[in-house]
Amino acid sequence: MLAAANVIAALDAALGVARRTVRFVLFNAEEHGLVGSRAYARDQSVLAVPIVAVFQLDMIGDDLLPDNSFELHIGFAPSPQVQAMSLGLAQLISHVAPQVSPALPVPQVYPAPGEPDPAEQRSDHSSFHAEGYAACLVSENLFAGPGIGDSPAEMNPNYHLPADAMINAGYAADIARAVTAAVWVAATR
Repeated sequence: MLAAANVIAALDAALGVARRTVRFVLFNAEEHGLVGSRAYARDQSVLAVPIVAVFQLDMIGDDLLPDNSFELHIGFAPSPQVQAMSLGLAQLISHVAPQVSPALPVPQVYPAPGEPDPAEQRSDHSSFHAEGYAACLVSENLFAGPGIGDSPAEMNPNYHLPADAMINAGYAADIARAVTAAVWVAATR
C-alpha cells in the first residue's frame, strides 16, 4: 500500500495532471462480517461521495503453481448495473497489466456468464457494491474457473491459519503494479 501511494504521489508530482482524489483505505474486521468496509462505504454513500472506482486487494501473495494467474471479482447479482460498472474496472486492470507486469497472464474475471461469482459478498469490495459503487476485488488464484472446466482452484493450504507466513514477493509486486497502474488511469481519465 505504501509503495502504491508513493508511486501515485510521484506520478502526480512529475506529471501534474488533473486527477480525482485517490484514497488508500485499510479495513478492519472483514472476517467478522465486513464491519469496517460496510461502515466506511455506508458513510461515503450517505455523504454522496462520488466514488468512481474501488480496487481492493485481498490475498495477493500466495502462488503455488508456476502460472502466476490471478483473479478479478466483480460479481453483484442484485444489480446488473453495478456489476457492469465493476466489469469496466476489471477490463482496465486487464488492459494495463501487460504493460507494467508482463509476467502476469491474462487475469481470470469472475463471474463467468451464467455462473455466480464465488467471491460475491465475501470480501470488502462487496460493501461498496451494496452502496451502488463500482468495485473490483483482486486476489491470488483461489477459486476454480471462471467457467466450468477452466483453471483449478489454487487454495492457500495455510488460509486463515497462523502458519500463513509465505509470500511470493515478485508475484505480489506484479499484481500491486497492475492495480496501481489501473488506479492512476482511473484517476486521470
